[in-house]
Amino acid sequence: MGYTPKEFARTLTGSFSTQTPFSVHAIDTNHWQVDLDSAQIAIQIKPLPPRIIAMLSLPVLQVRFTFSKMPKAQQEEFFRRFFQYFHKGGG
Repeated sequence: MGYTPKEFARTLTGSFSTQTPFSVHAIDTNHWQVDLDSAQIAIQIKPLPPRIIAMLSLPVLQVRFTFSKMPKAQQEEFFRRFFQYFHKGGG
């Protein structure tokens, strides 16, 4: 993802957790647990070297999702909401 760790954490613990049915809890700086009913998602991030294009430097963030007790339909709903809140760009 094209986020810095700080941007990612701010979005995840900000509007994503306050405007969706998902509850977000920090485990540590780069690790969160997301709850929905009895289902959970562990989210871990790892900063990677930036993508350099001429004079432009874009952040690169590896994001890993681990689902526990979450049916496929709930996983799809999670990603639908996640991408709504984390979408960058325009045009």
